Amino acid sequence: MRRSTDRPLHFRRRLIAMGLGVATFALSRILAAFPDVVETLYAGGLAPVVVAALSRASGAVPFSVGEWVLLAFVGRQVFGAARGLRAVARKRRGLGNAVAAGALRLGSDLGVVVTLFYVLWGFHYARAPLGARLGWPEIAEPDVEAIEKLAAEMVVAGNDAYFELHGVRDLGVPTPMPDEPSTMERSIDAAWPEGARAIGMPEVGDRRYGRAKRACSSRLLSLLYLGGFYMPFTGEPTVNGSMPAIAQPHAMAHEKAHQRGSASEDEANFVGFVIGSFADDALVRYSAYRFAQGQLLGALRSVDRERAKALIEMRSPGVRRDIDDERAFWAGYEGPGARVAERVNDAYLKSNRVAGGTASYDRSLVLMLEYARSRGGTLAEVPRTRAPDPPP
Repeated sequence: MRRSTDRPLHFRRRLIAMGLGVATFALSRILAAFPDVVETLYAGGLAPVVVAALSRASGAVPFSVGEWVLLAFVGRQVFGAARGLRAVARKRRGLGNAVAAGALRLGSDLGVVVTLFYVLWGFHYARAPLGARLGWPEIAEPDVEAIEKLAAEMVVAGNDAYFELHGVRDLGVPTPMPDEPSTMERSIDAAWPEGARAIGMPEVGDRRYGRAKRACSSRLLSLLYLGGFYMPFTGEPTVNGSMPAIAQPHAMAHEKAHQRGSASEDEANFVGFVIGSFADDALVRYSAYRFAQGQLLGALRSVDRERAKALIEMRSPGVRRDIDDERAFWAGYEGPGARVAERVNDAYLKSNRVAGGTASYDRSLVLMLEYARSRGGTLAEVPRTRAPDPPP
């Protein structure tokens, strides 16, 4: 029988890595008290240079490098645990030693991950809110009349974009993905300079970034109720490619907004909408207007269901078909995986000072209202094609 020989635990090295992660997280909280410093030195200095370089490097390959990074991290933990248990089973080391080694390895790896996360991108969470950075007066109580007006505008704009895309008010089937999906991304990228100027942050639209990726694990993202994610370690916006076509362009613009420094979900939703509304591609604009409709009609429905219902009935038949198809798609993935993912995402957002956690996704409504007010009460750009009136 072989004697158990415990392995060295490398306490000092691993505790240093863990401590570095804790210190970086603490620094992110301290920096939140100095948003001007973060804006000048990080968001307007280091981060764009680093992210642009990372994203162009990862963009040189057609697949999501970030997914392989995640897989490598998980694989390292699983392989280390399996090797430790095998050594215990063969009596080459004690169980306590193997467990301690595994815990220290995981802790030190997480320390490195947390440090890189904040240095490469995460300090964006310490910035002041977008409305404050742009000097927009905060809307204390949303105006129901303004919400109704903008919701009607978005319904009409959505109908127009649908007609421009298909040439009819109802294609008879849900909107399909284009034969060449990369046209969507080219249109989104081309819209950044004009869209960023319209918001009031022209510097965001001037830098060139790497391309977005469609996740190989799209089905897993659907099970987790995720439309995409941004991978800060590779600078990659990653989109759930299994979603219906009307959802994908706004999801891509949302993740690209994260890439350009919009950390909170409400800001990424809002910026993604604005950029989409300036795109030449009709599907991209249609996706942006579909998103805005959902936000505005949801708010209107909470105070006046009849007025919201009347606007919903203004949607063209094809738009209604697409929205029903998207709703059915997500309904098919409701379950424990989606609930667990939401709790994890909620905890992650709250740990990074995002008030309300996952509820912050819906706060883009306020940003849309502030943006519309800064533009004389409108959200939509001039339509390229006007849809015909419905038959009597």
